[in-house]
Amino acid sequence: MLNYVTTVLVSNLAAGTILTSLPEENTKAAAAAHAGKFIVMNCDANVASTELYNVTSSNADTIQTIKVGVVTKNVAVIRKPNGTVKYMPMVKWSNQIKAADIKSYNVLSYAADTEDTAYINFNGLTDVVGSNNSATAGKRIIVRLTYKDMPHRFRKWTESYEYVTADGDTKVKIAQNIANMINREWKRARIEAVQGTYTAANGNTPASFSASASGTAIKLVALPYDDDDAVDTLNVANKVRFNVNIYWTDPEANGWESKNKHFPAGTVIIKEPGKQYAASAKLVRDREAWAMGYQGILNRGEGTWPIIKPDMETSLSGTYDAIILEHENMYRAADDIQRKTKQVLEVYAEGITNLKAILDAFVGGTQQDEIVIPKPVAAQSNG
Repeated sequence: MLNYVTTVLVSNLAAGTILTSLPEENTKAAAAAHAGKFIVMNCDANVASTELYNVTSSNADTIQTIKVGVVTKNVAVIRKPNGTVKYMPMVKWSNQIKAADIKSYNVLSYAADTEDTAYINFNGLTDVVGSNNSATAGKRIIVRLTYKDMPHRFRKWTESYEYVTADGDTKVKIAQNIANMINREWKRARIEAVQGTYTAANGNTPASFSASASGTAIKLVALPYDDDDAVDTLNVANKVRFNVNIYWTDPEANGWESKNKHFPAGTVIIKEPGKQYAASAKLVRDREAWAMGYQGILNRGEGTWPIIKPDMETSLSGTYDAIILEHENMYRAADDIQRKTKQVLEVYAEGITNLKAILDAFVGGTQQDEIVIPKPVAAQSNG
């Protein structure tokens, strides 16, 4: 089994400012104002102390090892020997990242989530309504929804909605009644049904749906998951996933035909899977909380005691871009064997342009192995 040591850094600053030194301020408020800014440390051997944080997109391609950090809201008080007091914001650092050991580097740009959507178009329906475009009483039309996101081990969860036609029902009336029947089950609602008109894609014209009381189609849209919408929570991000099927039976038919299931001829079902952006705010929340385990913070649950952990930085209204950098730092273990630690740095921020430029140069550099530059030996006299 592979365990990935993961560092998650979250910033809510749109500017994505990069610090070139650890700031010391005269007030605690001024120090806390740096929260969310990034800082990159040069960890090469024998780097000058004045160059520790001088990592830019211009020189990152020549650096062998770095650490990436983000300034937190916590502030350290520094009392100096001369009696002065300074305030320095605390930085959450990643582990060392060696350019020669980078395995994967990916950047994500924000995209809004979409929900699973399905359309049932009765516009071409022929057999239930017949040639006169009206149904006879007693036809059972069953819409079956199969949910794929429910935690059931041996089977998926299904919900079936049965509508029995009345004399004179038209395609519009059938669509309206089925939509109302689904929406009426509010206690177990996981989707929303809307009656309207579905227009199929044609050439360069995409498919469209417009709500209308005279429409012959139904739009089924998955509802977002209910949770407490909190950052400190036991909930995890998830989406409603479902499929839809439909059939009809005629209980008044003779013999076995009374129980046979028929797909309504001319009916069209279209499914559009929902998309969940990999750095959606609730996923970022889950990743930040999960990564605390690598810091030794194991007790993160609600209703337990004691809960000792840093504050969460994720904002559920955030629109985060993301950087994911995988690396395998090598070390020598017992018996002089070589081992690699598989690690991941995950950065989620409102603005990553400046940090991305530095990491682009660092990853795209020509480094192979860390070069250790020996310190110069001072000349000695023989007296």
